[in-house]
Amino acid sequence: MNWSEYSTLKSGSKVSFAADKQTTKEAVEEVQDSDGKVIQKAEAKEEREFVVLAQKRWDGQTGEALSDSKREYSLSDLEREKSRFDSDIARLQAQSDGVKAAIVDFKKV
Repeated sequence: MNWSEYSTLKSGSKVSFAADKQTTKEAVEEVQDSDGKVIQKAEAKEEREFVVLAQKRWDGQTGEALSDSKREYSLSDLEREKSRFDSDIARLQAQSDGVKAAIVDFKKV
């Protein structure tokens, strides 16, 4: 995801966060033999809930809408991504400050 485009895509209803579910285990009914002895216990369906970033997609040749692209995110994923960008900014600012000092020295020659 190009996060610099997020606000524009969101305002155009092309991207959004949404809750989603995934079945991790199907329900199983109890099974008994002819004597009434349980040979398979009943088990409940199990699901996990998560958040996805859904993004609209289209066929480049026909313009036909395709199914949305979905990627799972957690809050810690997004915070880690922001931290990485913030670190890049700090590193680049230090580089820029170094070049600025070099320019001052260069102009003295």
